[in-house]
Order: sequence, then structure tokens, then C-alpha cells
Amino acid sequence: MDIHEYYKQAGKFHGHWCPGLAIGVRAAWEAGKALGTRMADRHNHIQCLAESSACWLDGIQFVLGSTLGNGSLKLADYGKSAFNFYNPETGESLRYYLLDLPREKPREELIDYILSAPAEEIFRQTPVSGPFPPRKEKAGETVCSRCGEKFREDKAVYWEALTLCPHCL
Repeated sequence: MDIHEYYKQAGKFHGHWCPGLAIGVRAAWEAGKALGTRMADRHNHIQCLAESSACWLDGIQFVLGSTLGNGSLKLADYGKSAFNFYNPETGESLRYYLLDLPREKPREELIDYILSAPAEEIFRQTPVSGPFPPRKEKAGETVCSRCGEKFREDKAVYWEALTLCPHCL
């Protein structure tokens, strides 16, 4: 599949087609090439730490198969348009920072530009600033004194004689 086909399929997954989705598809596509993964294997174990939340997360998720559920997509919401990619099998990693795009272009032209322009016009590649965050140990469960629902013990707040979940604070 070429990048335009990935974008088309990712739009079905995401629910619409937009520049943000194209950014995620392109970032994942470039990371997959740079980190030596087979794009046909959607569960290729590339990990991504995204620095903000937007439509691009679905593009990354669709292309690489990296998800919150399988632990290979994580969000550190710094409010930056940047993506850190890691190949745990080789130890290689890289970071893409989104450059200014020609927003004056009509929407479809902008999407085509994002998918087709040289990568250096879309992203600045830099080293990552640290390792991919490790999986958290499974926490035990406790019961909220207020609502009676079970929740992860490491999220508990103890106040006076109560054990409270974050929702009941």
C-alpha cells in the first residue's frame, strides 16, 4: 500500500479526512521507513510517544498499529506537534517536530502536500530526549468509600477515614 492508500484507509478508521490525520500518517510512514520496519505488518512493535493529542494520533495508530491499549502509543501532552518513535528491537529512535505548513493552500492541496512533499519540508528530525516510558506495574484494586466502585489502588486519595477515587474527589 502506498501512503495515499494508508491515508484513505486511515480516514475510514478516524471518521473523516483532514490535514491532522495526514500529518499522523506521514509521521508514522517516515518513522517506519527510518526505523526499518515492514509497513505491511501493522503490529510491527514501533512505539510512539506523542507530545500532544490531535487527529494525528489516529493516523499513527492506523499506520503502525501502535495503540494505547497495547501500550505502544503513549501521550505526554506538552502541547507540541512532535512525535517520538522507538524501535525496541534495535534500540533506534527519532523525533519528528512538525514544521510550519503552507496553510494558505486549499484543504485538499494541503493534504496532498503533507503526504507528498519531501519529509524535510514537513518535519524536523531530532534525537529523542529519553527512553520510551515503561509499562506501569499492575496495581491492586480498592473500593471507593463514596461511590462504591472498584478502581486502581495507585489512583486512590485517602482523606480522613475515606478512600476516594479520582472521580469522587
